[in-house]
Amino acid sequence: MVPAALLLIETVAALFGYKWDFGGLDKQLASVINAVFAVLSVLGVVNDPTTAGLEDSSQAMTYLTPKVSRAAQAKK
Repeated sequence: MVPAALLLIETVAALFGYKWDFGGLDKQLASVINAVFAVLSVLGVVNDPTTAGLEDSSQAMTYLTPKVSRAAQAKK
């Protein structure tokens, strides 16, 4: 995503006469973004997209062990 955004910025800037060469900047920005997401995950800020809201579902809160999916059961 970061390299695509930088390419878009570089292309639009070229239309206005600016010459930007981001070189290794895309890798550095990707590393920074990954580090930010890692910190947010450790803090519990990143939520589970499979449930509504920021909390676990009431069904998930009753599990003592992870639920086995039907697909996993069919493989046995």
